[in-house]
Amino acid sequence: MRAMTGYSSVSKTNKIWDVQIIIRAVNFKYLDITVHNLAPEEVVLEEKIKREIKNRVSRGKIEVFVYITTAKSKKFYINEKVVAEYITQARSLSKKYKLNPEINVKDILNLPQTFSFEKEKKGIQPFVFILLKEALNKFIEFKEKEGLIIKKEILLNLDKLNFNVENITKQKPKAKSMENGKEDIDEELSLMSFYISKLENKINSKKRETKGKSMDFLTQEILRELNAASSKTKIKTAALLIVEGKNYLERIREQVQNIE
Repeated sequence: MRAMTGYSSVSKTNKIWDVQIIIRAVNFKYLDITVHNLAPEEVVLEEKIKREIKNRVSRGKIEVFVYITTAKSKKFYINEKVVAEYITQARSLSKKYKLNPEINVKDILNLPQTFSFEKEKKGIQPFVFILLKEALNKFIEFKEKEGLIIKKEILLNLDKLNFNVENITKQKPKAKSMENGKEDIDEELSLMSFYISKLENKINSKKRETKGKSMDFLTQEILRELNAASSKTKIKTAALLIVEGKNYLERIREQVQNIE
C-alpha cells in the first residue's frame, strides 16, 4: 500500500552535464503530472518523463523539477580561414576606398562564423532518463514507507470500530421489545461487519493494485449503515457506541484520502 504523498531528489554529474531531478507529490483524485524547467525543444523528453511516471504511479498531483547545467566549460574554436578572409576583404576595401586600415581583433570575432564551441558528443536525454528512473525508485520507496505508517493507523482504528460494532450487537434490543420491528438493526450490523471485513482484506492484500478509491467507497458504505442504525436505535448505550464508531471511521477516512 502506497501513500499519495512522496518526495525524492537525485543528482549526478558526467563529463558534460550536471543534472538534478526532484519529484514530489501531494493528494489528488486523479493523476496530474507537471514537468518544470525543461527547454521548449525538449518536448519529447518531457513526454517520456510523463509516460515513465504513468507506468508506475496511478494517482496524485506530481511535480518533476529538472535542473540541467554544463559540468565544464566548452572548448572555444576560432575559424582562422574565415577570419583571414574577413581581414583580406577589410584591407581590400580600405585600399579601394582609402579608409583607415586599422583592424580590431575583437570586431572581427564578433562577425558571423568566426568562432564556434565544442559540440556535445551525445544529447542530454539519455542521461536525464537514467537519472529519472533512479529518482522514481526512491520516490516509490518513500511512498511505500509512508503507506506502511498509514496502514498501521487505519488498522488500529478499524479494530476499534469493529469492537464497537460487536458491542452494539450485544446492546441491540430483543425482538420482543421492538415496536413493529422499527428498532431492528440486524441488517445494518450485518452489512457493517461485511464492509469492515472487505476493508480489512483490501488493506492487507499483497496484490500490486491501487487501493485508495475502493477503500474510500467501503468507508462510505460503513458510514451509511452507521447512520441508518443510529436513526433506529433508542438504546443510549448503543447510540453512544455508534457515535464513537463514527469517530473511528472518520479517522480512517482521513487516512484513506492519502492512499494511492
